[in-house]
Amino acid sequence: MKILRRIWPLFLIALLPLGSWGLWVAGPARRIDIVVVDKTVPFANRIEHRSLFWLLGHLKVHRADGVPYAADRDYLGAFPGPTPGDPPAWTSDLSAERAVRADLVYLVDTYGVYRDDLLSGPLMKAALERSPKIYGGIEPAEAEAAASALRAGKVLIAEFNTLGSPTGEDARGSLEDALGVDRTEWIGRYFVRLDDRSEVPEWMRRDYEREWKQPWAFKGPGFVLMQGDAHCEVLRVPEEVASIGLTLQKEAPVDPSLARARDGTAYPYWFDVVAARGGTRTLASFRWHATPAGEARLRARGLPSRFPAVTLRTAAGLGPAYYFAGDFADNPMDDGAIPFAGYPAVRRWMEAARFSPAEDSFYWRFYAPLMTRLLAQLPHQSR
Repeated sequence: MKILRRIWPLFLIALLPLGSWGLWVAGPARRIDIVVVDKTVPFANRIEHRSLFWLLGHLKVHRADGVPYAADRDYLGAFPGPTPGDPPAWTSDLSAERAVRADLVYLVDTYGVYRDDLLSGPLMKAALERSPKIYGGIEPAEAEAAASALRAGKVLIAEFNTLGSPTGEDARGSLEDALGVDRTEWIGRYFVRLDDRSEVPEWMRRDYEREWKQPWAFKGPGFVLMQGDAHCEVLRVPEEVASIGLTLQKEAPVDPSLARARDGTAYPYWFDVVAARGGTRTLASFRWHATPAGEARLRARGLPSRFPAVTLRTAAGLGPAYYFAGDFADNPMDDGAIPFAGYPAVRRWMEAARFSPAEDSFYWRFYAPLMTRLLAQLPHQSR
């Protein structure tokens, strides 16, 4: 009996994973028709949308025909060739017919595929220098298709770099109208090591040296802000920004879609600075944690200390349009399923211990809870 009293807590702990697995297996699947557009697929790893499809799989969100979503099949954009380094085997664009039929149109990334991206072959690493475009950018007909989805009452989500190069002015203007935001042309990114030539693009270093007339001599972590090829600003840690740098903050009153997203989550990757138009709500903002020197640099560039990260435009007769002002779905997570109920909540708790920007932390603490709520709000059929 004494032995039983000692081991029964261990027995219960051992049953927890089994119970979690059972709950996940027994949970119902939902049918939601989602159109994902990702033109930035030079490699078979499909890193720009892979984490989104992982979440769809974990939440048991299936296609309208009941088939589970597959990251290598169920999207529009560039489809890589059979061998690493091959140009796209084929491409497919968003049509008005397909957009109107969907419950959700999600423009994940439209930057595209470029010639030198393919040179790394099996390494599957994007080039750090500009080269001729093979495929990319939103076409005017695709921007109109996205607007058609809204007119049909459907949901539209767009992310960075939908509004940026190489999308042309006509398509960009249509998307800005649909999303209710205006682009400032300022973009930025956090780098763990500003002296790392395997991460910091050569064109970024070159633009800085051209504007400032001095060599790029930065080391350690920091943020780089660019406005086209004209302006380049570097905010170093800890000289201009704190180690946490740039965080996401929910705006009051908190929208239901952000109920489980965590305030103060550090943002670790590409973002753009946009302005919300009248009638467009800012649901969450990016907030700089700058030193006095950093604040002075931001003011000199006309950049705000707080700017939209997640916006929502609603209007009579139209579906809701969300803009994520960052590369939210881009996350280098594994493809493998983790069939345990409550796994995202556990990861959200584990990642709370981080005090510096990290893609995993952002994904589990902010993006996954946000997308889980947005997907739950969509009309669906259970099976």
